[in-house]
Amino acid sequence: MTLNEFFEQNGNKTIEIQDDGTIKVLEEKGPWKPECEEKYCTIYGCGSVETFKWVDCLMDDLRKEMGNVFQTKAEAERMVHRLKARKKFLDAGGHEGVERYFDLQPPTKPVWHIYPTGCGYLRTEKKSGVTAFDIWFESEDDVQKAIDSLTDDEKAALCWIGEER
Repeated sequence: MTLNEFFEQNGNKTIEIQDDGTIKVLEEKGPWKPECEEKYCTIYGCGSVETFKWVDCLMDDLRKEMGNVFQTKAEAERMVHRLKARKKFLDAGGHEGVERYFDLQPPTKPVWHIYPTGCGYLRTEKKSGVTAFDIWFESEDDVQKAIDSLTDDEKAALCWIGEER
């Protein structure tokens, strides 16, 4: 069976080709959802982290829908630091999304972006193209001002890419 035949029969599922040439369909996990009575953490508006038991009520569902359900306190605190960093980027002259980008002439003018790396530092790059959730800067000075405004915890939260090492 060719890959095209496989996809025609099985749909566009995520696969892994094994060493012996067979195809393994990978499970699509989606975001974590607590089991009934399992503890989870959530962030309050002031940035504090609280722990609740999942009871499948409206509040649990609303928190989950907003992406405000975390498996551990550390994950929730990391998100608080990321949100604070995002605010500091905007306060330091960053622009959010594509709307302001198209006000610049020409429309493909390169702008400055900050990229987290898995090595624990932030990298800057000047490039064209902005997505809806990008925060971008018109000058290198604004980028540096934004990076300098971050605490070590905020930098670490932006550079975190997965499981603790």
